[in-house]
Amino acid sequence: MRSKLNSAAVFSASILLLLYLLSANCARSVSVQTGTESVTPLQYGPPRELSQLEDARINESSGIAASIRYKDAFWTHNDSGDSARIFLIDREGRTLAVVNIKGVTAVDWEDIASFRRGDEDYILIADTGDNARKRDSCVLYIVREPAIGIHSTVKEAPVVEVEPDSRIRFRYENGPLDSEAVAVDPAESTVYLVSKNVEEGTVYSMPIPPKESKEPNIAKPIAQLKVSYANGMDISPDGDRAVVLTYGDAYEYSRGESETWSRAFSREPRSIKAPARKQGESICYGPDGKTLYLTSEGEHQPLWEIPVIESPK
Repeated sequence: MRSKLNSAAVFSASILLLLYLLSANCARSVSVQTGTESVTPLQYGPPRELSQLEDARINESSGIAASIRYKDAFWTHNDSGDSARIFLIDREGRTLAVVNIKGVTAVDWEDIASFRRGDEDYILIADTGDNARKRDSCVLYIVREPAIGIHSTVKEAPVVEVEPDSRIRFRYENGPLDSEAVAVDPAESTVYLVSKNVEEGTVYSMPIPPKESKEPNIAKPIAQLKVSYANGMDISPDGDRAVVLTYGDAYEYSRGESETWSRAFSREPRSIKAPARKQGESICYGPDGKTLYLTSEGEHQPLWEIPVIESPK
């Protein structure tokens, strides 16, 4: 009798195990196909101040991007009112170089991004500010990251001049708006922009055109974000994560394999505690695609780091 009972118990247990495995496999398959299985969230530590920007010329740091060519260095720029130039700074807050963009007028520069395309490293400068929402079109400037003789021990940073590799004039499909959050997904060679609104922002996308055109390109809406006053943005180099900054905290969106950003942006983001800043409008991923860096407007403001304390398993 005991033998029969044990056999029945083993048979039942085997059936239950088989059903569980089938269920788990089906759930995993559905999860991947529907795009709900996203990248494992990172665990961030508390923000820490790395340094203060020494250069008084950087008085309205409105965008930041990790340099690809120069280790532990970042590109930044001022908001409206400055000449067409970008600054290369290090983690100690020192200015390593100043790059003037030849033949360009800085109307209202609001964000900057770095990305690699092929074997070349590029910087995208977003002249997209439009508080009055009256600009018929805005401009993105793409510059090859210049080769500069960098010497951190030299007191005076070198000044060089470069021409933009291309100018992308564009307009939004549904009319003028103010955008201060701009990023590039290098895997797609696509620019993403978020409108700056009181209650929520609209995400727009626009492929980087192969060449300049006389007619403006069109940025099209793809998603709505429940984020107030989006003022900075970046996409990780691997294209897995996007971070959107506000005057308060930041919000990170992750996407699964083969998932579109439109779908990823439709989910609730994870909140990342940002440091208290004077007027923080800039954020970027570091070269590792995980650690976050921030600056803010005003002279001698801090360079902040939000470190990763636990990598995904």
